[in-house]
Amino acid sequence: MAKKILILLSVLFMSIFVFGKLHNIYIGYNYDFLYYNQSFKSINGHYLYIGYNSGNIPLKIQLGTQNNLQFSGLISTFAKLGKFSLEPYLKYNNDFSIGIMINYSNFYFNYTLNKNNNQIFGVGLNIPVIKFGKDIVSYIESPDYIYNIAGEKVNIRLTAKAQNDVAENVDIFYSINNKDIVYIGKTNQFGEIYLKLPKIYESGKYKINIYAGNKAKKMKTIILKVQPSKVTNISFDFDKKSIFTDNQNILHIRNIKVYDKFSNEIKNYKIKFIKFKVLGDYKEVKYSYLDNTVILEPFGESGSYDLYYEVNVNGKYINGIKKIVVKNNPKNISNIKIDIEYLGREKSSGLFKIKIPEIYFLNSEKKYINSFFVYYNNKKVDIKNNIFKVPLNENFPQNIIFKVDINYYNYSKTIKKVLTITN
Repeated sequence: MAKKILILLSVLFMSIFVFGKLHNIYIGYNYDFLYYNQSFKSINGHYLYIGYNSGNIPLKIQLGTQNNLQFSGLISTFAKLGKFSLEPYLKYNNDFSIGIMINYSNFYFNYTLNKNNNQIFGVGLNIPVIKFGKDIVSYIESPDYIYNIAGEKVNIRLTAKAQNDVAENVDIFYSINNKDIVYIGKTNQFGEIYLKLPKIYESGKYKINIYAGNKAKKMKTIILKVQPSKVTNISFDFDKKSIFTDNQNILHIRNIKVYDKFSNEIKNYKIKFIKFKVLGDYKEVKYSYLDNTVILEPFGESGSYDLYYEVNVNGKYINGIKKIVVKNNPKNISNIKIDIEYLGREKSSGLFKIKIPEIYFLNSEKKYINSFFVYYNNKKVDIKNNIFKVPLNENFPQNIIFKVDINYYNYSKTIKKVLTITN
């Protein structure tokens, strides 16, 4: 027995000398809380050990005691499969046995076969007790560039390296675009940890900074490019903000923009307008694919109309409403009403008030016009709150002649207004 212990200790310390450093030595405790042999009798397994992990070479050596302080030694290798690791081993307590462990985090499934062909199955918990020394991170392994879709999860595997070995149990932090530094956790036995970023909804380029050991030591910068999600809506303009009644109107579509559900603009798209319809009005609406124009039949009345549209963008059908503002056509003006009232004298001047001019159309609609100017003796007068003043002489009665310029889109007219002043 003593010779076997001596051999295992020699292997342990030779491995340390050849492959590793002191910080690869650790003390651990295994507890098998579900443990069956071939007779299916449940037993509790306790195992306290000192171990050595060679790091970059897949080799572990453990010496310790198990139930009733019985000596036990174990040599194993390991291979990583995602979040799991396979660890085949050679073990000695009363006799030699071989086995394999499947590890996930601190839990494991264990299968052992001894020289008498006895099989033991177990499920247990591995509890690290002490690790000697402290790993110093030299660099972080991870992708340099990551592409993701807006609103989707981002998981990044980080591996902390200490020269030729992995860095276990190291604190890892991160920040986005040099803002708040956030703690992730400690690296596992393989030096790994997964960074789960919060969902990012705005497309663009982000700098993910990785820190190890403490917040001041930046080890890596990962470029995250967030791309827009799928198409959900579009926007566009017409080349005219308003159109006129009693005209066939041709509207050119321009400034088309495509967005995802987070309002990120999508630059690359294929679009095809399918259908247009004026809601509540059964006038024919034509669309020309050649020059991207909408042709509207004449409207009889002014107002705001809802133009319903259907469009195919990148294979997805989308519909929406576009507002159309219809103004009364200047060619249909039938009358203009202007009222100027004399309010009285102020020293040598007369005070006057002009009501906002009204334009009447052939369709019986009327509109107040704010675009007008008043002239007296060929000079434009200053108007405040529709009130203005002009000089008066001492001869009464006297006629005051005003000229009022009216502007309505491309329509202009000058109207003469004469007032007789008696005092």
